[in-house]
Amino acid sequence: MTENLTPRGPDAEAFWRAAQAGGPGAALAARRAAALWEKTDPSRAQRALALAVELAPLEPGPRLSLARLAAEAGELHAARAEAQTLLSQTTDPTAKTRALFMLGDLARAEGAADQARDFYGRVMKLQDATLAADRSDPNAARWFARARGRIAEIDASAGDFARAKSGAEGALAMLQAAAMQLSETPELAADIADAELRLGALELDANQPASARRRFREAIGRYEALAVTEKDEPHWRAVLSDAWALAAEADYTRGAADLAREAMDKSLQVRMRLAANDPRETWALAGTWRVRAALRAALGDNTAAADSMQQARLLAERLCKENASDEPARFLIHTLLDQADQALRAGELHIAHEAANQARALAERFAAQKDASAAWLADASACWDRIGEIARAGQTSSGDAFARAAEMRRLAYERARGDTRHARGLAAALVKQGDAALETHENAIARAAFNESAAIRLKLLEQAPNDRTAIHALAVALERLGLAAQALGDLAAARGAWEDELALAFQLFNQDDLEGLRFCAIVESHLAGAGGTEAEVHRRAALERFDALARAGVLTEREAALRKKLWGG
Repeated sequence: MTENLTPRGPDAEAFWRAAQAGGPGAALAARRAAALWEKTDPSRAQRALALAVELAPLEPGPRLSLARLAAEAGELHAARAEAQTLLSQTTDPTAKTRALFMLGDLARAEGAADQARDFYGRVMKLQDATLAADRSDPNAARWFARARGRIAEIDASAGDFARAKSGAEGALAMLQAAAMQLSETPELAADIADAELRLGALELDANQPASARRRFREAIGRYEALAVTEKDEPHWRAVLSDAWALAAEADYTRGAADLAREAMDKSLQVRMRLAANDPRETWALAGTWRVRAALRAALGDNTAAADSMQQARLLAERLCKENASDEPARFLIHTLLDQADQALRAGELHIAHEAANQARALAERFAAQKDASAAWLADASACWDRIGEIARAGQTSSGDAFARAAEMRRLAYERARGDTRHARGLAAALVKQGDAALETHENAIARAAFNESAAIRLKLLEQAPNDRTAIHALAVALERLGLAAQALGDLAAARGAWEDELALAFQLFNQDDLEGLRFCAIVESHLAGAGGTEAEVHRRAALERFDALARAGVLTEREAALRKKLWGG
């Protein structure tokens, strides 16, 4: 009876009926139905795989596929459960490797970097044991290199770029060696392309655009070949678009403007074709329009940049209208803020204000909901910050907008005190509020804002004493605090703030660092103007630093005027 139900052609419904009928071939029929439904109806594919798992619980293939489909659908908890079950059941090294790798990817997607590192490390140990027995095993080499590459990405995210590059280079070398032993199979070609892309991105971050561009060229060639040979697999076109976008950035960085435009347009064309075939790709297309806008703005093509941002906005508004949940709304808000930034740079203040105000209204609507996350308050603050910047550019009052931005940041900080991002955000917003108050001679308000910012940044520095960013941020707040105290006539407080700032500057910069010379010269100019017993010492020190900048040919007009003033001119 089962044989009569088994279909001979690629008919998913017939396979599904055969699977439901049971019998020796039922599990296989369920898997075949799932394979046919995977592209057209993922939810039915998951149902078919669930039946296959039920019919053959010890078979690793269906459970792996079920975990993968669950992850692709955003059901991370279900995906993790399936992978963990498989890991506890199987002794098959290949199945264990894939389950561990998937668990690593899931942990990484949720921000659990240490847990992800552990899973990838276990993959490497498993494959190292295989390679110890057979150094020429290409499958083991592939999985070892893939895990090593993932760990390199985690290292890069943690800021350990030297270790990241070493790991990325090792992964690529291992894959290239495997390809030399065999012909370059499509699987190896894909892994080599991923490794080239990863290493190129690290080199681009390290300001090595020429080398990065060569790696992107290698990756692009392989992705293009895979896109041709595997026409029904959209993944290759998606990563090809990403590769062209990175190539555009590398071309821009090395001064090849025309090549940068061409590469970015190729990235966009690939994304447009993907979105035409699959509406889910519209998100990525909107993001690509935003990247194109940023590139064109950097190249001075403001008209093209504005057109690109409008395209991104129209897509984001459509997506948000179709699904007005958190993520679409946040994507639209950030798109609107990007549009506001681009218009502000181009001097189109009315367009900038309209976009920022639309973003503000949407962000405040979500922030006002009961139990809204701190992230919504931070987004609302960012919108008020842009409105303040637009007002400042238009030479109108910006104080109220910056004060509202600071208040929103304070609410976010109080709602998530353990998150240093909100502490940094509040400290930065307070500096802007203080600057706006100084401009309108509201010196007491300015001093209070700068004092609160400095206190927050001091706590952040105490948590990470060697963090150069934290040191610099505190120094900036102290400089502003000194200016506000000076404006109020409290010279002792001003000197105290600037002396603390100078001590931080000595910690931050090397002795022969030109930027450090500039920074310290300005602080010591403040101290010279604030009087006190050390004023003359600071005046001479500032002059020596300005002289060094002049000899290096990097003295600005403003610094030249300050130097002249220090000489008594």
